[in-house]
Amino acid sequence: MSPLTAETASLCARCHAGAAGCKQHLLQLHNYWEAKRNRQNFPRRTDIEPLELGFILPNLFLVDVLPGLEFRYRLTGTEVDEIHGINLTGKSPMDIRTPEVASLVQQQYEAALLDRRPRCDHLKLVGTDGSFWHYERLILPLSEDGHTINMLLGGIYLD
Repeated sequence: MSPLTAETASLCARCHAGAAGCKQHLLQLHNYWEAKRNRQNFPRRTDIEPLELGFILPNLFLVDVLPGLEFRYRLTGTEVDEIHGINLTGKSPMDIRTPEVASLVQQQYEAALLDRRPRCDHLKLVGTDGSFWHYERLILPLSEDGHTINMLLGGIYLD
């Protein structure tokens, strides 16, 4: 895999600063997504080969984009479910156990959809339930027609 280039370094301030502090597997996932784009705006879901993503499968998630800025988890890796304390497959981000995190995830998915580009977030948050959240998450848009984003591919790691 090639390293993150200046062209793709707009993911976040940390990534822009030579990827200092960013999880290597998320950078690899971003580079994989870039290669699968093949000069299109976004890769298709069918361009993504799960066997090629073994390096990140436990931390991977795939989200369906539904009408009305709704999102539904199609697939979540074991580490994704462990981080959130619930099997999210088939559920909405609003089903995440901590309301502040659920709302923030929903907002970040909406932003990735509306901004029409990858998004990397480094989150530090204490929920009203006393839970401490400190993680890094990458969100990558997918599109079957090259224009309309119909899925989000991503990875998440605890910091």
